[in-house]
Amino acid sequence: MSQPSRASLGSAFLRGRDSTPGPESPNGSPVMGMPSQELLRSLAEVKGQAQFLLYLADQIEDSLEQLAHEADSSHGAFLCKVLGMYSSQLESKHQGLGDKIAETCQEVYVTVREYDLV
Repeated sequence: MSQPSRASLGSAFLRGRDSTPGPESPNGSPVMGMPSQELLRSLAEVKGQAQFLLYLADQIEDSLEQLAHEADSSHGAFLCKVLGMYSSQLESKHQGLGDKIAETCQEVYVTVREYDLV
């Protein structure tokens, strides 16, 4: 029997956390050491952007394979334009993902520090 992947466990964790608010202290703020809703949203956004990057990479790979076997020059030119568009999207999304990962890592660090202080 196979073990569930870390990604599927993380997705289940995030889905469960998004639907119910976490424990709160008497003043209404999240309990120290618990991941904030903002952190969980950031992690979900990073995962979504990463999945989109994988999709773009797959599309580029498929288009390159089609281009290698294309006999029609006009369709080949079209594939080249599509590849340019995919490549441009991949580059811009990659830059945004790096920034979001850095922000999310900082939020994780703050959450861990709060937990250590509890």
